[in-house]
Amino acid sequence: MLQRTTSPRPLLVALLLVAGPACADTPAAAPARLAPLPLDGEAVTVSGLSSGGAMAVQFHTAHSRLVQGIGVFAAPPYYCAEGVIGNALGRCMKDGTAIPVERLLQQADRWAQEGLADGPDGVAGDKVWLYRGAADPHVHVTVADALERYYRARGVAPADLVRIERAGAGHNLPIAAPGAAPCASGEPPYVASCDYDAARALFEHLYGPIATRSSAATTPTPAPGELRTFDQRAYAAAVGSASFADEGWLYVPATCAAAESAPCRLHVVFHGCKQGASEVGDAFVRRSGYLEAADAGRVVVLFPQVKPTMQPLNPLGCWDWWGYEGAGYATQRSPQVAAVRAMIDDLLPDTEAPEGATDADRND
Repeated sequence: MLQRTTSPRPLLVALLLVAGPACADTPAAAPARLAPLPLDGEAVTVSGLSSGGAMAVQFHTAHSRLVQGIGVFAAPPYYCAEGVIGNALGRCMKDGTAIPVERLLQQADRWAQEGLADGPDGVAGDKVWLYRGAADPHVHVTVADALERYYRARGVAPADLVRIERAGAGHNLPIAAPGAAPCASGEPPYVASCDYDAARALFEHLYGPIATRSSAATTPTPAPGELRTFDQRAYAAAVGSASFADEGWLYVPATCAAAESAPCRLHVVFHGCKQGASEVGDAFVRRSGYLEAADAGRVVVLFPQVKPTMQPLNPLGCWDWWGYEGAGYATQRSPQVAAVRAMIDDLLPDTEAPEGATDADRND
């Protein structure tokens, strides 16, 4: 999930395995953008596992005025790598006591003063949900401690911050349903049966109680929504990013699909390394518990997707949390941050189109 190696040789092997010939496609019409849905612009939240968790923290910090809450599974604090892959593979996974949390906070403040990120006041009132499996061999407990220190230093109230260490759980996203990998596992798609519905617990912390699974007349099981693919190429092209897959996913609960529906909430999920569609297809999206929790909580879920690339160097399909697409990777100028922000802007009603977009781009 978070890239990890003990010598240059495994990384070289990984590069050779994912390398493939480039091909030229026939020119096609410009892809359509996402269309607005009945969403509450004051109820946007994010989450992610491992490298996706690191990306969620980056996006939350960069756009704290937009994002109202976050869930992080086994990931380090903001700007932990400081643009150095050695930091990403070292202290940001193995030794949280070496993470300079105070310096990272100061850097975030400098970027806020320069207009490259929203200010810390945007984080202070947010809901924060932090999770780590106690048997996780990749992300040490001290790294989770550093992330908690980061958010407490940002003024998140004690009642708004939940920290969970689940006994026997490995490097994965835990679900309540049986049939997935054992709870201590840590292999793609990084979903494990742990008798714990993490997606539901996360949503209930971010949004409050959601409907139960009861079939009683007072709380009927909600009808399933629709998992849609959408074209990411316009968003990648607008920011000059080579890291996005051609398609991402959008899950729309049945109660959120109609224009006349009461506003729903929007949640963005950042997958981890080797957890995107290029590695596991739709296994993570469908098995993670997010879809069922979304139906119960009336939450539209956006699953943007990045892919393995050789240029920039990202052989495991991770989100950019150490700088492979440039020095501004942790700010609003990050190509990936900007592209996902544009996706959100297109989904929210009555918002301005991203810079450089036209009305025709909106797919209204």
